[in-house]
Amino acid sequence: MKIKLSGIFLIMSIMIFGCRGGGAPQGNDFKGIQINTSGKVEGGYRHIPINVGGEPIDLTVYRGDYVKFFINDDGNARSEYEFLIPELNIQTILRDNSSEQPYFKMKKTGKYRLKIGEQMGVIHVVELEQVNYSEISAEEAWKMINKNPPFILDVRTKREFSNGYIRGAKLIPLQELQQRSNEIEMYQNQAILIYCATGNRSTTASKILLDRGFKNIMNLRMGIMGWGSQGYGVEF
Repeated sequence: MKIKLSGIFLIMSIMIFGCRGGGAPQGNDFKGIQINTSGKVEGGYRHIPINVGGEPIDLTVYRGDYVKFFINDDGNARSEYEFLIPELNIQTILRDNSSEQPYFKMKKTGKYRLKIGEQMGVIHVVELEQVNYSEISAEEAWKMINKNPPFILDVRTKREFSNGYIRGAKLIPLQELQQRSNEIEMYQNQAILIYCATGNRSTTASKILLDRGFKNIMNLRMGIMGWGSQGYGVEF
């Protein structure tokens, strides 16, 4: 469903963002500087607490993050809060203190307006840029696999894996990776190629392993869909 913003919301947006420079979202706002992301990753999701009634919201997440917002209304309880990110066509309801909050996949870098209840703010979606991390194309991955094979990690679901995987890949679904990273500790100092369907979940997986001290993480750009579109084979 397309979002139609009310006149009030537009006026509030102008008031809040006009002093911040506004303009179209830019994906490289944080390039080359230390990034402090919001919340923390648990079970494959980035959990972000929102303090309702405080300062304007200013969040930073990585492209590929699966984000869940959790409301802290500090005694001013409401059962439901409308949630909007207009440029991403996101409009839904967040429920106060619910463990079953919906998640939102951050697919595209940029700076986006958001609104939770009456609270306004922005969310920056940025690329992961870090020492020991790189993104590689399907062609680069294919050449590497045939010349000097890395350890290959598939972070999709079991069902997706059963529909085809890159030869030699080990499956650890993203939601299980934090608990099961000890299974691949022996590859901590070796090259690891991570992939998912389109290159989003693998970004989150890359950050999880980097934070655990892995030294050479490569993310397959566009995932196994990009791999297949270039004519490279899969196994079943």
